[in-house]
Amino acid sequence: MRNILLIVTMMLVAFTSCKKENIYDKFPPEVLFYANANVENADFVTTTLAAGVTDWTVKARVSAPSQLKEIKLYKKVGTGNEELLETFTDFDLMPNVYNVNYVVTGITAETTIRINAIDKDGKPTSRTFLIKVTP
Repeated sequence: MRNILLIVTMMLVAFTSCKKENIYDKFPPEVLFYANANVENADFVTTTLAAGVTDWTVKARVSAPSQLKEIKLYKKVGTGNEELLETFTDFDLMPNVYNVNYVVTGITAETTIRINAIDKDGKPTSRTFLIKVTP
């Protein structure tokens, strides 16, 4: 009887000391660029502007199972230095998904747009989008 009580006690301690794992803790934020109204192709990472067009609206769906903390949008022209365009931190209405819509103007050379996203757990993600220019 004593052995049974000891075994039951050990089993209770083992089960109560296990930490509950949240499956979403394993996933960092995700950045998906798109051109039309919604994400249609997860591999959409480049576009070529027609001759004479110098503006492009960067559209991206940024999501994080552990809620978003910060999104930063950068621009780099050619081999020049990166320029921070915008920082987004207001995710009160939709803490898990944010749609970035940012108009980049004056594009006359190949331009790289980078989005960095960090969730509330501190997990980062970075994704780039290339804008090519027709000569």
